[in-house]
Amino acid sequence: MKPSATGRKRFRRWITLFGMILVALFFSFQGLLTMVMRPIAAPLSALGSWISDNVFWWQESKTISAEALEDLYDDRRQLAIDAQAFEELREENELLKKELSFVERSGTPYVSARVLAKSISHSMNRFIIDVGSSEGVQLGSAVVSGEGIFVGKIVELGAHSATVSAITDPTHSIAVSLLNESRTIGVATGSVGDLLKIEFIPTDETIGENDLVVTSGLESLIPSGLLVGVVNTVQQETGSPFQQAIVEPLTDIRRLSLVLVLTSPDSQP
Repeated sequence: MKPSATGRKRFRRWITLFGMILVALFFSFQGLLTMVMRPIAAPLSALGSWISDNVFWWQESKTISAEALEDLYDDRRQLAIDAQAFEELREENELLKKELSFVERSGTPYVSARVLAKSISHSMNRFIIDVGSSEGVQLGSAVVSGEGIFVGKIVELGAHSATVSAITDPTHSIAVSLLNESRTIGVATGSVGDLLKIEFIPTDETIGENDLVVTSGLESLIPSGLLVGVVNTVQQETGSPFQQAIVEPLTDIRRLSLVLVLTSPDSQP
């Protein structure tokens, strides 16, 4: 006997409902499965990456002999040496260009020198150069950077080496004036924090922040007009007949590798 139409409809509804329940259970189980597997998946993935990397290196290492590996290390060392040499040549080329510009402007005789060693501390700022009396250098000779900025003077002299007292050395002093001024305003000495100070400036002397300070030329081997630094602050104690200027040098001896020593024509070897 065939089922009635009502029975068939009821059967289809039950099949549809049962299918919907199965689909809902599948997606719920899939979400639960994902939550359960997530903490396990990350360590398994990391382990797989480690195994892959190490197996790859092991397989690669079998194809490289000890001699070839040593050659690779030698090539790396040589590349580093070549890069350093290139950088030194580039820097020296830039300094030579600056030297040429200064020489063309001033016409002052000079010898080039390379900085061999530096001693920088709170109590001493000095460096050693590779030229001396045999190259025409004298005690008290001015030492400048490539741009013609005053950096110090010779305080110790050998045949082929010399010691330079930097302008920031506490024992160093140099007579200075303001740019485009002929008279000396005071003596600049090394101070705390790689700065200079000019003390005992008369109160009637006009000096202000950002003024440029240059050598005054009072010392025979140090020409006038060499740039020294720029004024940061000017101070005056109440009732004092003098004022004091704090000056920031225009060069940093920590960065110096090549310098010029100014010489006199009669000192040339």
